[in-house]
Amino acid sequence: MNQGLKYYFSLARSKESQHQNILRDLKYFLKSLEVSNAVITLEDEYDLSTEEVLKLDDFFSSYLAGMPLDYILNESEFMGYKFFVDSRVLIPRPETELIVEWVLGLSLNKNSTIFEVGTGSGCIAISIYLKNNELKILATDLSGPALEVAQINKDLHNAHNVTFVQSNWLGCSLKNSLDLVISNPPYLQPDDPHLSDLNHEPLMALTAENGSQSFFQIASQAIYSLKIGGRIIFEHGYSQAQEVYDILEDCGYKNIVTSKDFQGLDRYTYANK
Repeated sequence: MNQGLKYYFSLARSKESQHQNILRDLKYFLKSLEVSNAVITLEDEYDLSTEEVLKLDDFFSSYLAGMPLDYILNESEFMGYKFFVDSRVLIPRPETELIVEWVLGLSLNKNSTIFEVGTGSGCIAISIYLKNNELKILATDLSGPALEVAQINKDLHNAHNVTFVQSNWLGCSLKNSLDLVISNPPYLQPDDPHLSDLNHEPLMALTAENGSQSFFQIASQAIYSLKIGGRIIFEHGYSQAQEVYDILEDCGYKNIVTSKDFQGLDRYTYANK
């Protein structure tokens, strides 16, 4: 006989001391199984099918091993849109939405070309397209597996004007061809203590050899590829703002500005060629 739903609610409560959000996340997972809101809210009994029991067992096995809920669901929300995610790509972070909002505030038109470096799931490029489908967007990533996920999301959202290319940084761009370069590149040191909390996410999307290496490589290539007056924007670690500012200044950029994220931390730096 299959376990009833109350068993899994009890199991979740027994794990709350080590996993404080497990009950909330279990309820979110149950919604993906199309269990009714009333049953979930009341934590009522519910006869589970064999398939549902197997999925719930897999949920607890993965969750208790530290796998993020987004990977378990193969879904993450960004800018109000649903994106497919798995361990080939980083999970989109809410603070990255401010990059999209900043881009949408610029005076860009159908003749403008946007270049995203290190696209991962493609959520930034696709979200920009969904908000303004006249823009031409080229997005690259060195990781072939990450681009497979980006293509899934492109097809999911019919993002026709977004092109994904496997390339190291801006290697496929032409001189004076871009209006805007966007990047949220790997910027953690290989020994950063925060990595222990991110051990299910792809390491190559998180770390750079000396933290700031990615910013220098992208900035030095983008100054060649941007049109005169073109813009560049980086998302970076909250303690890296001055370092990124100095890199941009050394590469010849002007009008360099750093802005803050939702928590009031220095998170984004943008500049003009």
